[in-house]
Amino acid sequence: MIISSLVAMNGKQLIGVNNDLPWKLKDDLQHFKNYSMYKPIIMGRNTFESIGRPLPNRINIVVSTTLDHAEGCTICKSLKEAISFANSQTNDEIILIGGAKIFEEGMNLINKLVISWVDAEHLQGDVFFPKFDMSEWLEVSSELFSQSDGNEFSFKICEYVKR
Repeated sequence: MIISSLVAMNGKQLIGVNNDLPWKLKDDLQHFKNYSMYKPIIMGRNTFESIGRPLPNRINIVVSTTLDHAEGCTICKSLKEAISFANSQTNDEIILIGGAKIFEEGMNLINKLVISWVDAEHLQGDVFFPKFDMSEWLEVSSELFSQSDGNEFSFKICEYVKR
């Protein structure tokens, strides 16, 4: 079973500011949609609230100890419970989509990273991806996207598998 993290970050591992993304990247959002379509996605309550709704054509799983119900979502009390439920829904890939607590707790479980490296080192924020050792990961693909009307910054989407 593939357990992946799907995330956009800059070189300082910034992933969020004020419960939102720090950038506007239309092509990255399209990649996120295409990559996660028809797969179970696991997110924390804050990430779910920042999105504001379940994402269509995906199995939306929210990890929360305070949320009892969210229309169109399965609520789990722990990441372990969420992964167990997701595993019962697919034999392909389970995707962790955030936030920082989900990524941190899941780092020892994931075997694939899908990272959009955003060329925006100067940005400030309050949520960061956990520290990890790049030497433990092998890059298997990458695609460059230029700054444009739809992309506030240039970025590169890289896929890594655990060595």
